[in-house]
Amino acid sequence: MGDWDTDTVRLDFDDTALAEVLLWSHRATFFFKLEGFIVLESSHKDYIVKQKGRIFYRFTKRSYLVIFNRSVNWSLNVHIMNWIALESNNENLQRYVRMQCIKETSTVRISKKDRKPIPKIVCCYGLQDKQIKKFLETRKLILNFLRG
Repeated sequence: MGDWDTDTVRLDFDDTALAEVLLWSHRATFFFKLEGFIVLESSHKDYIVKQKGRIFYRFTKRSYLVIFNRSVNWSLNVHIMNWIALESNNENLQRYVRMQCIKETSTVRISKKDRKPIPKIVCCYGLQDKQIKKFLETRKLILNFLRG
Protein backbone atom coordinates (compact mmCIF):
# COMPACT_ATOMS: atom_id res chain seq x y z
CA MET A 1 0.00 0.00 0.00
CA GLY A 2 1.15 3.50 -0.69
CA ASP A 3 0.30 7.16 -0.57
CA TRP A 4 -0.04 9.44 -3.54
CA ASP A 5 -1.08 12.94 -4.53
CA THR A 6 0.00 15.72 -6.88
CA ASP A 7 0.74 18.45 -4.33
CA THR A 8 3.45 16.81 -2.21
CA VAL A 9 7.05 16.60 -3.39
CA ARG A 10 8.20 13.02 -2.76
CA LEU A 11 11.43 11.33 -3.77
CA ASP A 12 12.67 7.74 -3.81
CA PHE A 13 16.45 7.45 -3.47
CA ASP A 14 17.33 3.79 -4.18
CA ASP A 15 20.82 2.55 -3.26
CA THR A 16 21.92 5.98 -2.07
CA ALA A 17 23.96 6.99 0.97
CA LEU A 18 22.02 8.84 3.66
CA ALA A 19 24.51 11.73 3.49
CA GLU A 20 23.67 12.24 -0.20
CA VAL A 21 19.92 12.04 0.47
CA LEU A 22 20.29 14.68 3.19
CA LEU A 23 22.43 16.92 0.97
CA TRP A 24 19.82 17.00 -1.82
CA SER A 25 16.93 17.26 0.61
CA HIS A 26 18.51 20.30 2.30
CA ARG A 27 19.39 21.92 -1.03
CA ALA A 28 15.83 21.49 -2.33
CA THR A 29 14.33 22.72 0.95
CA PHE A 30 16.32 25.95 0.83
CA PHE A 31 16.21 26.54 -2.93
CA PHE A 32 12.46 25.89 -3.32
CA LYS A 33 11.42 27.01 0.19
CA LEU A 34 9.89 23.62 0.99
CA GLU A 35 9.96 24.36 4.76
CA GLY A 36 11.08 20.91 5.92
CA PHE A 37 11.29 17.21 5.13
CA ILE A 38 11.33 13.73 6.60
CA VAL A 39 13.49 10.85 5.43
CA LEU A 40 12.32 7.26 5.71
CA GLU A 41 14.47 4.19 5.16
CA SER A 42 12.42 2.08 2.78
CA SER A 43 14.71 -0.93 2.45
CA HIS A 44 18.24 -2.21 2.75
CA LYS A 45 20.18 -5.05 1.24
CA ASP A 46 23.29 -6.63 2.72
CA TYR A 47 26.15 -7.74 0.49
CA ILE A 48 29.11 -9.97 1.26
CA VAL A 49 32.24 -9.92 -0.86
CA LYS A 50 34.24 -13.14 -0.61
CA GLN A 51 37.81 -13.75 -1.62
CA LYS A 52 39.18 -17.29 -1.67
CA GLY A 53 36.13 -18.51 0.23
CA ARG A 54 36.57 -16.04 3.07
CA ILE A 55 34.56 -12.93 3.79
CA PHE A 56 36.60 -10.01 2.49
CA TYR A 57 34.10 -7.17 2.92
CA ARG A 58 30.50 -6.60 4.00
CA PHE A 59 28.35 -3.64 3.03
CA THR A 60 24.74 -2.55 2.99
CA LYS A 61 22.89 -0.61 0.32
CA ARG A 62 19.98 1.41 1.66
CA SER A 63 17.05 3.10 -0.03
CA TYR A 64 15.29 6.20 1.29
CA LEU A 65 12.05 8.07 0.74
CA VAL A 66 11.82 11.84 1.25
CA ILE A 67 8.61 13.77 1.88
CA PHE A 68 8.68 17.60 1.83
CA ASN A 69 6.38 19.81 3.88
CA ARG A 70 5.15 22.64 1.62
CA SER A 71 2.22 22.03 -0.71
CA VAL A 72 2.99 22.74 -4.39
CA ASN A 73 1.08 22.43 -7.66
CA TRP A 74 1.83 19.50 -9.99
CA SER A 75 3.90 21.61 -12.37
CA LEU A 76 6.23 22.81 -9.59
CA ASN A 77 6.30 19.29 -8.12
CA VAL A 78 7.57 17.88 -11.44
CA HIS A 79 10.05 20.75 -11.72
CA ILE A 80 11.49 20.09 -8.24
CA MET A 81 11.66 16.31 -8.67
CA ASN A 82 13.43 16.69 -12.01
CA TRP A 83 15.79 19.37 -10.73
CA ILE A 84 16.97 17.11 -7.90
CA ALA A 85 17.17 14.01 -10.14
CA LEU A 86 19.22 15.79 -12.81
CA GLU A 87 21.45 17.83 -10.49
CA SER A 88 22.24 14.79 -8.34
CA ASN A 89 22.95 12.67 -11.43
CA ASN A 90 21.15 9.81 -9.66
CA GLU A 91 19.93 7.38 -12.34
CA ASN A 92 17.58 5.51 -9.99
CA LEU A 93 15.97 8.78 -8.95
CA GLN A 94 15.67 9.83 -12.60
CA ARG A 95 13.77 6.59 -13.33
CA TYR A 96 11.53 7.20 -10.32
CA VAL A 97 10.72 10.74 -11.52
CA ARG A 98 9.92 9.51 -15.03
CA MET A 99 7.45 6.98 -13.57
CA GLN A 100 5.80 9.70 -11.46
CA CYS A 101 5.39 11.83 -14.59
CA ILE A 102 3.84 8.90 -16.45
CA LYS A 103 1.44 8.17 -13.55
CA GLU A 104 0.80 11.92 -13.12
CA THR A 105 0.99 11.61 -9.35
CA SER A 106 3.70 11.47 -6.72
CA THR A 107 3.77 8.11 -4.90
CA VAL A 108 5.61 6.43 -2.03
CA ARG A 109 5.26 3.05 -0.36
CA ILE A 110 3.83 2.90 3.18
CA SER A 111 3.46 -0.81 3.97
CA LYS A 112 5.55 -3.94 3.60
CA LYS A 113 6.25 -5.16 0.07
CA ASP A 114 7.58 -8.66 -0.45
CA ARG A 115 10.73 -8.76 1.73
CA LYS A 116 10.89 -4.98 2.16
CA PRO A 117 9.85 -3.77 5.63
CA ILE A 118 7.56 -0.88 6.49
CA PRO A 119 9.52 2.33 5.81
CA LYS A 120 10.82 3.81 9.06
CA ILE A 121 11.53 7.45 9.80
CA VAL A 122 15.25 8.13 10.18
CA CYS A 123 15.45 11.92 9.98
CA CYS A 124 13.25 14.99 10.33
CA TYR A 125 14.19 18.56 9.46
CA GLY A 126 12.30 21.86 9.61
CA LEU A 127 8.55 22.26 9.74
CA GLN A 128 6.32 19.17 9.77
CA ASP A 129 2.88 20.80 9.90
CA LYS A 130 1.48 20.52 6.36
CA GLN A 131 2.17 17.78 3.80
CA ILE A 132 4.31 15.79 6.22
CA LYS A 133 1.55 15.85 8.83
CA LYS A 134 -0.94 14.74 6.15
CA PHE A 135 1.40 11.92 5.05
CA LEU A 136 1.98 10.71 8.62
CA GLU A 137 -1.77 10.69 9.33
CA THR A 138 -2.41 8.67 6.15
CA ARG A 139 0.47 6.34 7.02
CA LYS A 140 -0.92 5.74 10.52
CA LEU A 141 -4.42 5.06 9.13
CA ILE A 142 -3.14 2.56 6.55
CA LEU A 143 -0.82 0.74 8.96
CA ASN A 144 -3.60 0.48 11.58
CA PHE A 145 -5.96 -0.87 8.92
CA LEU A 146 -3.41 -3.47 7.79
CA ARG A 147 -2.76 -4.59 11.37
CA GLY A 148 -6.51 -5.19 11.67
